[in-house]
Amino acid sequence: MSQTILNEGKIEETLNSQLARFDNFNNFDNKTAKEFKITVLPDQQIETYRYMDQSCFKKNSVMLERFETLAERLKEECEIDEISDPTSLTQNEIITVGRIWCDSEGKLNSESVLLETLPDFGGNWIKLSLEKLSTFSLFPGQNVFEAEFIVNKIFEMPLLPMYRTPTSEIIDHNKNLNGKPLSVVIATGPYTLETGFEYEPLRELIKKMAQEKPDILILMGPFVDEDHPMIQTGEVSNTPGELFRKFITLPLAAFIKSTPKTKIIMIPSTKDICHEYLSFPQPPLDKAGLPKEVTCLCNPVQFRVNEILFAVSNVDLLFHLSRDETERVPGRADRMSRIVHHILTQRHLYPLFPTAIGEVNMDLKHSSSLELKNTPDVLILPSKLKYFAKIVDQVVCINPGYLCKSHAGGTYAKMTIYPLLQNLAQGADTENFVYQRTRVDIIKI
Repeated sequence: MSQTILNEGKIEETLNSQLARFDNFNNFDNKTAKEFKITVLPDQQIETYRYMDQSCFKKNSVMLERFETLAERLKEECEIDEISDPTSLTQNEIITVGRIWCDSEGKLNSESVLLETLPDFGGNWIKLSLEKLSTFSLFPGQNVFEAEFIVNKIFEMPLLPMYRTPTSEIIDHNKNLNGKPLSVVIATGPYTLETGFEYEPLRELIKKMAQEKPDILILMGPFVDEDHPMIQTGEVSNTPGELFRKFITLPLAAFIKSTPKTKIIMIPSTKDICHEYLSFPQPPLDKAGLPKEVTCLCNPVQFRVNEILFAVSNVDLLFHLSRDETERVPGRADRMSRIVHHILTQRHLYPLFPTAIGEVNMDLKHSSSLELKNTPDVLILPSKLKYFAKIVDQVVCINPGYLCKSHAGGTYAKMTIYPLLQNLAQGADTENFVYQRTRVDIIKI
């Protein structure tokens, strides 16, 4: 690996660099036991289901239900007295609600924006003029309020509240951690170079983790990537199951034996050919053969580690939204922060509709699992776009990058989450303030 990868171990980017990284202190005396709890939110562990079983009527019903629910919430939370029909001729300024569409099969742009009206107004489309807006950022499927058509203003959905933890739980969590930070490592496949199936980047990561002993290791697929050139051309003699067992199951079993305190979470990808479900959302990986200590979660998923709420969506939503967004933003705006803000305000882990053609096969019958329950403390969005760790709307947002990029190693993320200071845990419940007490490093494998 050292001959293949330049700058191995280099820290490419750091968030909250004023905080110490956990491995700088040898994991803060790893001999002292730390206890923490991983809890999957209700309705988040998707069971197996029949995919490719969606009627047009059912898909339309699901989309309309989300549309109407968000419209009602927008009206309440933006304190709008009346929603009007934009297709009715009037010289007065009105406020309406609708969903963004493109007027053609091409990319959405400022001249091709349509607004789909509510079913109560006929569900028709009306063309929008955005000339009077000094700033906007829109994508297909976005739910918005708009005033006039010449549009004067766009209202966006307020953020969901962040989860507040009962103060007694915070005190118990801090006690169980013995005042030490929680260490979380996040890696996303592919895990092997395009030249073969030796899984060198994954072997290197497991070697490092055996030395550093993080509390949690989150591994996201693809574990056996459908886009690997040798799979595409049929040059591989092993079955996907054989590759998974040899290069994923057995190394993880050996790692768990040597590092039993590290909890492993595995999340599939829609590009995993070792997984039965290529539709989205996905049930967890089949645990048959995997060590019993591994926790398999669905894709996407929302779960808590103690009081900290994580949301993970393992499709390239960042790339899909950035490709389909149209915007007018003066100055040097941070595009990734803007796109993450869309996800948070739309309260959904895949708000783009229609989905990226040929890349995401959305099963709308099970899309309720994509709805955010609260604004998360940590949002993990793996993407082919450049890695980052940012704070957006008080949320720690991470694109860890891919562990392997074509013929070279890529990057992974390392989180150090400090306990909440006791003086901040006051009253019956407490804000988590995770963005203030978390360091994130993006590291070259």
